[in-house]
Amino acid sequence: MTSKKPVFFRLILCLSLLCLHGLGFAESNPVHIPARFPDLSFDNSLSKNELQYLGIQRDSTVSINDINGIFILVELTNTYCVSCKNNIKIFNEVYKKTLHDTELRDNIKIISIAIGNNNREVDSFKNEHNILYPIVTDPEFAAHKALGEPRVPYMMYVRRDAKGELLIFKIHRGVFDSADILMNEIKIIYSEHFNCYSF
Repeated sequence: MTSKKPVFFRLILCLSLLCLHGLGFAESNPVHIPARFPDLSFDNSLSKNELQYLGIQRDSTVSINDINGIFILVELTNTYCVSCKNNIKIFNEVYKKTLHDTELRDNIKIISIAIGNNNREVDSFKNEHNILYPIVTDPEFAAHKALGEPRVPYMMYVRRDAKGELLIFKIHRGVFDSADILMNEIKIIYSEHFNCYSF
């Protein structure tokens, strides 16, 4: 019979690292809005459908900068974070609503970065919670550090500027109230910054 101790110790280590890397009382280097989104790459563990959704060609790595969208919602999460799980249903709903909207589906993308988690943990997490949107892993906290080590859950609203570079123009800390409220906010931002969207 295999021992459960390695799994238990990994869980304790991960939670400890999260406390050191952003779940404490203050962010070590908080993002000041507006801010350039750093050039981040991740090991590509995404499915063919997820890559197609993001408009990314299959490669050994995935870059946020390669996502084919003008408005990108980038969430920081962790598979052991209780509060983060409360956002899943909301993001699933927003993902479905943007996909079924002919105006939004090609322009708005959602992706999550699992801080401190590996592919096995994320695959299990996605299956357990029926997560529809893509999740990439940040097992060594490199992306988390580059983004100021915020407490999770943490959402960044990212847009492309005239040069095609990514800009963080708004952030949200914590759990969202509802999918309808977030969707309404997305439509307002989209109408004000990207198009004459009417609803």
